[in-house]
Amino acid sequence: MLNQYFDQYLTVNPFNASEINAQSLLLLNAESINFADFALDNLLSPFEQAVIERRKSSKAKQEYLATRLLLKFLVKHCFTEFADTPAHHISSEFDEQSSKLLLHIKNTNTVLSSCLSHSNGFVGAALNIERVEFGFDIEKVSLKRPFAKLAKHFYHQQEVDLITQTEQCAAQRFFRIWTLKEALAKATSRPIAQLLSPHVFTELATANLNAKSTIFEGFDISIVNKKSTDWQCFYITDLQQLSSAFELK
Repeated sequence: MLNQYFDQYLTVNPFNASEINAQSLLLLNAESINFADFALDNLLSPFEQAVIERRKSSKAKQEYLATRLLLKFLVKHCFTEFADTPAHHISSEFDEQSSKLLLHIKNTNTVLSSCLSHSNGFVGAALNIERVEFGFDIEKVSLKRPFAKLAKHFYHQQEVDLITQTEQCAAQRFFRIWTLKEALAKATSRPIAQLLSPHVFTELATANLNAKSTIFEGFDISIVNKKSTDWQCFYITDLQQLSSAFELK
């Protein structure tokens, strides 16, 4: 039973545009982004430009730009009717009522749901066109945190027991449980605070949701989704791989 959650069942594939579809999760290390290489007026909507200008740190700006470019690539790549839509005509805006990030296409009635995650410069983005139960989370695996103390304060006792069972696996198990809880929260539109103390494995089984995880490039990644769907992960090494969808310098 434990192997279902702690083994590395999620596969991260090299980016291949021909394999990308509406159930693709795109991953990217945003720390290599140089803003001088991008004409933001052509890539971000006025709303998004205002948001990114309010970001204080360069890392936050890099993550914001990267996630929006990934989402817009997915829209333009997966919908033939939007293939020629200028990137700045696609605007991402958070909807408080649904707790979802929604994509609005200018001059249309189209509104698409999406899911994002970022940690320490590493980002992921996916569409959720049918608005099914789906969520994912990324977290940098740090070996310098007091895992037992944190787990005892936040987690279910059975989760604490798993984390403290062996020091060698403490970090991996702590972060795996965390990304599962975050992904589950997004999939079920529940606040993460409601899922910290419940046993996440029980919650997943009760909700009849599938979960796959892996450690990639030092980050723990978990996907939670309806069992009838199959999401694929793709790692982009350079934003220029998306140049077919954008006028990148």
